[in-house]
Amino acid sequence: MISIRIFKTREDAEWAKKALEEGGILTTISEDEFNNVPIQKFGVQARFRLKVTDNKDLNRAAQFLARKLKEAKESNA
Repeated sequence: MISIRIFKTREDAEWAKKALEEGGILTTISEDEFNNVPIQKFGVQARFRLKVTDNKDLNRAAQFLARKLKEAKESNA
């Protein structure tokens, strides 16, 4: 597994995960922790890592997600 992007909110990471899975790319989300404690408990901003399950999908996932994020940004403008 390889991280493809880091998000500040779980909601944003879940949106990206759903978009990628609609494109046939399997992903997981992990929250950054220190000794099994979420890092925001230590005053550090939360981070949620979107990881591609199959490393062979990395380039396709990066391009697909970039396109989806661009479309979402343009529709909100």
